[in-house]
Amino acid sequence: MISVYFENNFMTLLILSAVVMLMFANKKNRIAGSELFSAGVVLLLIITVTDTLETLCAAGDPVLDLDLARRIELRKALGAANYILRPFIILIEVLILTPSGHMLRPLLAVPVVVNSAVYATAFFGSSVAFGITPSNTFFRGPLGNTIFVTQIVYVSVLLVFSVKRFKNSDWRRSSILLLIIAQVIIAALLEYGNILTGYSNSVTALVILEYYIFLTVVYQQEMREAIIQRDLKLEKDKMLMLRNQIHPHFIYNSLSIIRSLAKHDSSKAVSCIDSFSDYLKAHICAIETDSMIFFEKELYNVKAYLDLARADTSRKIEVIYRLGVKDFMLPPLSLEPIIENAVNHGLSRDGGVITICTEETEENYIVRISDNGTARRLPDNDKPFHLGVGIENTRSRLAMHCGGSLEMDMAESGTTVTVSIPKNRGKEQ
Repeated sequence: MISVYFENNFMTLLILSAVVMLMFANKKNRIAGSELFSAGVVLLLIITVTDTLETLCAAGDPVLDLDLARRIELRKALGAANYILRPFIILIEVLILTPSGHMLRPLLAVPVVVNSAVYATAFFGSSVAFGITPSNTFFRGPLGNTIFVTQIVYVSVLLVFSVKRFKNSDWRRSSILLLIIAQVIIAALLEYGNILTGYSNSVTALVILEYYIFLTVVYQQEMREAIIQRDLKLEKDKMLMLRNQIHPHFIYNSLSIIRSLAKHDSSKAVSCIDSFSDYLKAHICAIETDSMIFFEKELYNVKAYLDLARADTSRKIEVIYRLGVKDFMLPPLSLEPIIENAVNHGLSRDGGVITICTEETEENYIVRISDNGTARRLPDNDKPFHLGVGIENTRSRLAMHCGGSLEMDMAESGTTVTVSIPKNRGKEQ
């Protein structure tokens, strides 16, 4: 019996094995309807078994040690099971293509329910769908075309959604759907007209394979488009970061301070020029690369900014460093905008204290930046200046570059910003 099964279903099993291998290879990818495809493969395997047994019953093969009456009874039960199960495979394909939440989706089960009810009558001896004569000959009953009507309904739905997809997407990609529909229609017509029989399982397996390939192509193209959009967003964010974080007011103020120092303290002026150069270099380098940098390099950029900020003698800014860990990496300009935000909007006009702490947990590197000022607020609402574009850009870049996060805690005694860098992303690559 096993040899007969493999002989009758060799091509079907070969194609299904290709489907299973593709599904295994794409296991980590989110191919639409993968679970439904698994159900379709299982259903078709069941159908190949029932088909083989039905063929043995019809041929009177001695492999089945049954008398004629039992052969007829078994053949009828197997035939009914086949007719009930087959439409479910094409229903699966329709469900995968039908948008979730579509008003038509709940109604798609109606044809298979009706078809199942019609062919289930065969289990109770009715010949309304089909029957087997005492001489073991098949005949179709008055409702014997129900399965073909059911398949036509589903093919029509597939055609409608395929045409819509054809209009809204790449025609080369959508042509796969049209090929699948054409194959289903041709196979059904040949089977119904007894012109070419015995190939329905192979065609069904081929359709499942082609449909899975189609969804894989769709997934890959969507991933490519998502990557392109992500890269475009990164470039846009870089330009926004440069525009929003190199404040003209700060540049003018720094140049004014340097000009004043040049008249009275040339050595300090040179030091400010060096710090100003480092400040600009850090911002420009952040635009030119997506690479992570070491914490100490970012700390150097922070100190360059603070040197410029403290050159303004009208404010006394004290910085406390409590660095429990230094050997980790983070996106460039992850900390400097937070420090700049604290200096400009957290501390009072007379100055204040900024504390920079680092530590590590089992999963993350933690950087905490605190100030002892009270966040100034806009006069027309209660939104603090702290929630600026620079902070939001930093939060977005942390999440995008290394899966990091930024949390802000504002209190009467000051503001604390906590940056978390996952260890699996914050180590040297």
